[in-house]
Amino acid sequence: MSLKNRIIFKVKGLNQERSFNNISKSINVYNLKKEENGISQFEVDYKNFKKTKKILNTNGFEIIFIKNQGFLFKFKSFLSRYGLIFGLIICTIFYILQYSFIFQIKVLGTPNEIKGEIHNFVEKNLNSYFKCNIDTKNIENIIKDEFEQVSSVSVAIVGQTLIINYNPSTLPDEMKGDFEPLVSNVNGIITNINLVSGTLNFSVGDIIQEGDILVSPYIIDTDGETREVMAKAQIDVNVWISESITHYDYRLQTERTGNKIVNNEIKIGSLTIYSYGQDNYFKDYEEECYTKSLTPNFLLPLKIERTIIYETVTKEIIQPFDEVREQIIEKARQKTLIFLDENAIILNENYTIKDAGDVHKVTYTITTSQTIGG
Repeated sequence: MSLKNRIIFKVKGLNQERSFNNISKSINVYNLKKEENGISQFEVDYKNFKKTKKILNTNGFEIIFIKNQGFLFKFKSFLSRYGLIFGLIICTIFYILQYSFIFQIKVLGTPNEIKGEIHNFVEKNLNSYFKCNIDTKNIENIIKDEFEQVSSVSVAIVGQTLIINYNPSTLPDEMKGDFEPLVSNVNGIITNINLVSGTLNFSVGDIIQEGDILVSPYIIDTDGETREVMAKAQIDVNVWISESITHYDYRLQTERTGNKIVNNEIKIGSLTIYSYGQDNYFKDYEEECYTKSLTPNFLLPLKIERTIIYETVTKEIIQPFDEVREQIIEKARQKTLIFLDENAIILNENYTIKDAGDVHKVTYTITTSQTIGG
């Protein structure tokens, strides 16, 4: 393999002697070979590629082919063939590894004043960021034990985020004391009540909302006096969870055609030492860029920056709702199931469809039974 980086031109044209004499005055020409029918082949240094091509075009030469040779071109070819595959393998491995960890803690709820305290408390008591080592039930318990302002809390891992959702213990001034009320943590309708102690504020058949005080921590004794007691009851509630999906009979959809252009730059720090690529001739396209270190274990910061340009096309999609009715209903069902608790008891499932021209909205509702108190 030659270490000299040169461009081989094969051209066809008239008055070659005079033209090559003019070219050689400003450009070094190597290995000039003349063939029959006015065809010639020669080499120039890579740096003179554009200048040579311009002179040939000016003198009316027909360029039959252009060929690259040398170490840099072999290196570029290797990167083009195997670099993308290697990069995809590395990215896949990295994605699998990093997806096993949580990267942030998100706290939702009121009052807002304790959000920061809960965040810092959980972060301090979180022994591991590895998903398999995180006990969400234990986190819920220690939050309720630590913060008196919290009446209920749920902890879940969504993607790479630990989400903490808490509800406040809101009490009127006249009800504050050593005992706390029984507060609803759901929206629904009461189906059964088993009161142990305290004063009921709702009856069977009443609709309740999250945050409502179901049982107050006091009773009125026979003397008409208010006496504080523990608010204790078992209240069964039917809860409705609904989600919707909208389908359009006609829509525009953008997708990739499969054609792409790959541009590469090899850099030391911010200095580009070599680049290779093509001009973007796509009318519609999407770009993806990434950088990879070529020498991770050396002091020399050699890296490759790759830009992939994908050609896109926008298509008209005509898909009548009747053809995909069952699939859309199932998608709406799966979307609703995501919001169910792990041990929720499903009592009923139903859906409604609202049509407005070529727009169809499917709303799926799941009825579950939950118990508050106990």
